[in-house]
Amino acid sequence: MSHSVICRSEMVGATLNLGGQPLDLTEYSTTGLMALAVGPRGFGKTNAGLLMAEQLSEQGWVSLVLDPEGELESVYGAAVADAEDLRQRLTLRDTPIVVVSAKDALEFIPYGQVILEVADEHRKPLFVCIDEGQLFSAARKRSDGVGEACDIIAQFAERGRKRALDLFVTALRYTGTLHRTMFSNSNLKLIGAQEDPTAWSALAPMFRSSGIEFKDLNALGPGEFICFSRRGIEKTRMPMADGLKKVAPKAKTVKRTLPANFSQWDRAMREIPTERLEALTDPVVDLLGAVAGLLPQQMLAGARAFGDEMEARV
Repeated sequence: MSHSVICRSEMVGATLNLGGQPLDLTEYSTTGLMALAVGPRGFGKTNAGLLMAEQLSEQGWVSLVLDPEGELESVYGAAVADAEDLRQRLTLRDTPIVVVSAKDALEFIPYGQVILEVADEHRKPLFVCIDEGQLFSAARKRSDGVGEACDIIAQFAERGRKRALDLFVTALRYTGTLHRTMFSNSNLKLIGAQEDPTAWSALAPMFRSSGIEFKDLNALGPGEFICFSRRGIEKTRMPMADGLKKVAPKAKTVKRTLPANFSQWDRAMREIPTERLEALTDPVVDLLGAVAGLLPQQMLAGARAFGDEMEARV
């Protein structure tokens, strides 16, 4: 007996505007959407998930946002009272964006089970946004309910395609913070600013043919991501989600810049304590230079400048 290929009709013609060219979700109609945002805290991962939740809820999805910090009730209304309240909301589909308050894996488990059950029974478009994913889907930890919560989220990723369940998860690092299922099943990746050079070893294979290097990721500002989608790689700057616009403090975006002239370099160097400079041993410098992709001539020039600086401090 033959079976027809799963095709999500609601995705045909649906779009996401993530700051670049609108993303046509028709390309995800046979796979569903498994999105992942990686980057340090404060660089816009939560906003990216909420932006998707708002846009999808306007196109027929019910969006569920998991709120471990208790911040989103002021944005989208009171959280559901319990798992049965969530079941009713997802069954009636009368609330476009549903907030679930769960501070840890143990609190998440009953909600996760309901999500799976409703998705399996009704198979109507549902978008689940899981912020601070490392709290619920750790790479190795299995205690304190993390193991069961991790298994539930893995089922979201693995079984969601046939159940009209789409998923977004945030992570601090590309490896080591989430279960590997999240990375192997993701088909929309948002890579934000990277401040730790040691993270580049895990990311480098993704960027091998793109010409993008660690220094390019390190220079990304808040809300900026390198987006890997079905159509390729592009840099995008996320607009702010409508819900956050109502509560976010007004602030001017500050771009990180390198010193541009000698006086700026001199001032920057004088602000670095001597003990920190002394920690830059040859092996450390060689590693940082390799990560940054510096040429041998650049390494030699930097070594001479560093030696001059240290001599001047004696």
